[in-house]
Amino acid sequence: MPGAARHISWFAIITRWGQWKKISERLSALKIPFFIPKTYNTLLFLRTEKERALNLVNAGEIHGRFIVDHGTRTLLEVPEKQMNAFIRVMTEYPDTPITSDVPISKGTRVKVVRGPLKGIEGEVEETPNGFSLIVAIQSLICTRITITRGDVVAAEGATDTKALTK
Repeated sequence: MPGAARHISWFAIITRWGQWKKISERLSALKIPFFIPKTYNTLLFLRTEKERALNLVNAGEIHGRFIVDHGTRTLLEVPEKQMNAFIRVMTEYPDTPITSDVPISKGTRVKVVRGPLKGIEGEVEETPNGFSLIVAIQSLICTRITITRGDVVAAEGATDTKALTK
């Protein structure tokens, strides 16, 4: 339909082991945005229209299978905000933690307010060495970084805000 807005989403695909280079070359040639996490290189995130994503797999351009949202029984569409946060953390902090210095309660939703991850939201998880920020793509995958109390505030709608003032 001329003038109709295209609905572009992020879709998750499990690919064959060792195929990431071939897939990234093919998608780059097709000018299709994608992300392959360094530590999970059999997982591909593709940003395009649903029909085009299906055609790429069905035509054999990408060998893999889509991850399905079992609640809706349709292809899992990753929200843009979750995908952008995941890409930032996986790109900027693939291996390097930020040191924690003040306790934060487990389960608190927080937002990073300064530093290179400013604007990222996630949930706090307690670890043996301190606290980590979990940045997740709902029902699929998550990554964690160690956080500093001074770099976060309670996220909008957080229920455990008193934990941040301890």
